[in-house]
Amino acid sequence: MNIPRNANDIVAKHLTGAVPHGALEVIGIHDANVVRALPTEIPKVEVRQEYTDVMLELEDGRLLHLEFQTTREPALYRFLAYDVAIAERYRRKLRTVVLYTGDVQEAPSQLDAGSFQYSVENVYLNRLDGDAALETVKRHLATDEWTEQDRVRLSFAFHMHFTKRARAAAFEEIVDMVRRVPDRDEQNYVAALILGFSARILAPEQKERLREVLKMTELLREFEEEFKEKWMKQGLQQGRKEGELMKARSIAERMFRKGASVADVVELTGLSEEEAKEIRRKTVDA
Repeated sequence: MNIPRNANDIVAKHLTGAVPHGALEVIGIHDANVVRALPTEIPKVEVRQEYTDVMLELEDGRLLHLEFQTTREPALYRFLAYDVAIAERYRRKLRTVVLYTGDVQEAPSQLDAGSFQYSVENVYLNRLDGDAALETVKRHLATDEWTEQDRVRLSFAFHMHFTKRARAAAFEEIVDMVRRVPDRDEQNYVAALILGFSARILAPEQKERLREVLKMTELLREFEEEFKEKWMKQGLQQGRKEGELMKARSIAERMFRKGASVADVVELTGLSEEEAKEIRRKTVDA
């Protein structure tokens, strides 16, 4: 299953209901009462990362900025640049939490730049007990005690540490438990979190397995519609580019037949010198 580039923007729309009150405490994010999700595009900042960020408005008025990292961030300048742009846009105080996955065990949390200091909170998901999380969710499902905390446990379990089961086996248990979640809305919430936070590291067969279980929920349809729309736009843009290139080559052929130089053709058509020489060779020298 292909996930569009803006997958986390789609997911963020579901997070307000998915992680209310203190639900994020089970992964180490305390005092984060989510009110609503906010758009994350800051055009003037170029962000290079493996995951797009998620930004949520908290009950106390601050913004919760979540970053997902699979590798150790060597310095915090990139996060700082992003947070400055966010703060300038929203004029709010920020709380930035970096959620580390994979084997990362340590990373910087403070930056001293002399005239100012910057800090983030690091949460290492691989330090959390995945076995215990799954056993808790399994027990609650069996006794009809499903909670918001279980939703978060199940959604982030794939990134936790396992000693009693292999990671592949853990994923199969996660999928089985998603199927047993009480109702469709709850399944949508869990699907939103799993797909948004894990889709880019799940194997293709794992994503397909999850899709088979969830069928075509509203969230998955939205993912697919976004994906199709993106590629339709790219196809139209590519078509226009190809049409413009064909027109430029046609003009170049006519110019060469009338004795134009390579330099003139390059200047007037925008073709490269190599392309122009190739067209002249086929048009005139042939």
